[in-house]
Amino acid sequence: MLFRNLYWYGTLKEYFKACRMESWSGWMFVFCLGSILFDLPPIGRGVMFFLSFSLATASIYVLNQYFDRIADQENEVKSDLPVASGRITPERALIFSLLLVIICFVLVFMVDVHLLPLFMVYLGLWTAYSAPPLRFKAVPIADFVVSGIGAGALPFLIGLGVSYQLSANVSFIMLSIMPLILFHSGGHIVQALGDYEADRKTGDCTFVVRYGKNKAVAAASFMFFAAFLLPFTYSALGLVSPLHLLLFFILLPFSLPIGMHYMDLLRGPSTRNVVNLHKVTRKYGTLALVMLCAYILLMKISGL
Repeated sequence: MLFRNLYWYGTLKEYFKACRMESWSGWMFVFCLGSILFDLPPIGRGVMFFLSFSLATASIYVLNQYFDRIADQENEVKSDLPVASGRITPERALIFSLLLVIICFVLVFMVDVHLLPLFMVYLGLWTAYSAPPLRFKAVPIADFVVSGIGAGALPFLIGLGVSYQLSANVSFIMLSIMPLILFHSGGHIVQALGDYEADRKTGDCTFVVRYGKNKAVAAASFMFFAAFLLPFTYSALGLVSPLHLLLFFILLPFSLPIGMHYMDLLRGPSTRNVVNLHKVTRKYGTLALVMLCAYILLMKISGL
């Protein structure tokens, strides 16, 4: 009995690892931002959709491992992922991903069926990113554009739906979405820098493979700078209260370690520097995102 319990514990642990929850904290932030930016949803509704979105995003990551398992075996960072390493068979990974989608759809149907089309678009876009025949991952420029929309725009729109704000001012929605798309597009390019060698070996013609590391890191830097500059531009145009810009200075201590590692990446766009950047971003970036969500939540509760 003990050995059986240990076996099941080890198996469940591998499926949990396959969800790669540590990799989509930025996606969750965008979803939460959309849920609370214009209004606060009922607690029960918010919790149920938080779970639904988590299941949908986990299924995306599992499905990506199914289609990328050969390339991941060539990747020194991803070769130990459950599917690439063979600890979860491709067939079971596909079934697991489908099961997560089914549970997600059931929850969405139970709470608010009107949001089901948005979830379907979200899952469909990311399936097209990973799966043939479209496989946008291997189409230069389309790869980071799809990633920017899939991780920056759609989670935000789903979040708006959670708080019944999809009918809010379209201009404000677009203004909110643009920095998110730019940030996630740049983040995708940085991720692709780490996958450069493996993608080149397997013939995946990503933006980084097509145009080279130096041009890719320059493009990512431009996107990050534009995403950073947009809130200040909105404030100068009177679209955002200058009071909210104080938050950038509060978050500055968390940004400095990330900025230092990003400078290392600029000097040498290698897989090691990408991995180091990811580690420090998950440590300090997650804290910064939690503080940002807490600030917005506090402003909403206080009516500011």
